[in-house]
Amino acid sequence: MKHLIAALTMGTLLLGGCMQQPIHQGNRLAYGKVLQIQEGDSKFRVEQMLGSPMLDSTLHPNRVTYYEEFEDEESGDMVKRGVEIVYDEALRVKSIREFGFEDKQ
Repeated sequence: MKHLIAALTMGTLLLGGCMQQPIHQGNRLAYGKVLQIQEGDSKFRVEQMLGSPMLDSTLHPNRVTYYEEFEDEESGDMVKRGVEIVYDEALRVKSIREFGFEDKQ
């Protein structure tokens, strides 16, 4: 009986490892948090809300990009969306550009 239980447990664990996990790359961007970012916010506040940016260019030190890419579970389509933020010299948000949030999830 112990061998049967052990075999069933092992089989369950092995099959559990075969289940496909959704692939998610980049930042996790909740649209509600993106909406809370306003011009004039500090870089510290933005990073508190969205985390560290995925793209931080040395050529454009006052511009950062938060980006995510994942497979939509319902449609199977790849979703690509992000936010580009430009800071002024005092590291306050100067401009915000969203892309890929057509469905506003």
